[in-house]
Amino acid sequence: MGLLKGKQKSNFFVFAKKAPPRMVLKMPKGKHSGKNQKGPKSIYIRKMRYEEAYRLLDREIQAAFLKGETLVEVVHGIGEGVLKRMTDDYIREHSFLKILEDGGLHLGNNPGSTLVEIMGPSSEDLQKYLK
Repeated sequence: MGLLKGKQKSNFFVFAKKAPPRMVLKMPKGKHSGKNQKGPKSIYIRKMRYEEAYRLLDREIQAAFLKGETLVEVVHGIGEGVLKRMTDDYIREHSFLKILEDGGLHLGNNPGSTLVEIMGPSSEDLQKYLK
């Protein structure tokens, strides 16, 4: 192989202008900022042991209930279904909770999450929680 030889005019190459720097939006650290959050509150119990996931779910659902939130998304993951069954059992135990979307594979949403509606409690439930 040999070298290619040729003569080119000096203004043959045109250099592009330097591109302006891109703006980078930084999201606040931590799981939800709260004020600018859109959509339902998410409770992440993925990769947790059964007992600690149950305690976190109970604490977060009661906190959402006291704040007056109506929708909560519980992210339990797919796995073997232990946390999903625990979430379903927890929702069935409380009359003021209702499953809106199960997150099964036939739906277009995340199969590892369950969308829960928090309804207003009955007078019996209210008395039970106020004791």
